[in-house]
Amino acid sequence: MFLNFTIEGDELDRRMGGGLYVGQIVTIIGGNGEGKTLLSLRLSYGVMKHGTEIAYISTQFPIREFVSEAEALGYSLFNPILSGQVSYITTVFLLRKSRRSSVDEMLNNDGIKEKQMVVIDSFKKDIFRDFDISDFFSKLRKFSEGRVVILTVNPQDFTNEEMTIIKQLSTTIINLTSRDLAGERKHTIDLMKYPMAMKSFQQAIPFRIEPGRGLIVEISSVS
Repeated sequence: MFLNFTIEGDELDRRMGGGLYVGQIVTIIGGNGEGKTLLSLRLSYGVMKHGTEIAYISTQFPIREFVSEAEALGYSLFNPILSGQVSYITTVFLLRKSRRSSVDEMLNNDGIKEKQMVVIDSFKKDIFRDFDISDFFSKLRKFSEGRVVILTVNPQDFTNEEMTIIKQLSTTIINLTSRDLAGERKHTIDLMKYPMAMKSFQQAIPFRIEPGRGLIVEISSVS
């Protein structure tokens, strides 16, 4: 079983092999401003348009800012949040308090465990109490059975040893990079570890960001 994230007039799903197989942990790695939230929103919006129910856990935005950000990119999630198709959970205010949830409490939350896709954007150690990276991924791998779990990770938030564990225990690794070329910022999706592709895929996918249209795949040949 796989989750379809096709959007009309958008080639991202084809470039990424035609869908997301259920039963995997997808980790999106990139620094600040590389497009981790953008790609998470694009995948969420795509699967939502095909009827998938999503839990989106954000450590960055209160709900109003999240809805505005998604709207500005052309990925309107306001009505799906109202209807319950998308459960939006923010930890922004929890990060300012002494109490932290355990991993088990998060994974057993009804608004999370009932969904077919779960996004944690961005994954940070300090949202949990008594956190251990290996234990977290052990529980997450079991939780991902029958679901797609997406994590976004900034390498600066973790030690080199922790990043090695994250890469080893994630099913899929997507690396986001960018560079300046002729005065323009060029972004790339690099499918570094991609064992569950449905069809042939393009390992390096160039893209740009446009207001109102979101992630736009640049024209290039598909390998």
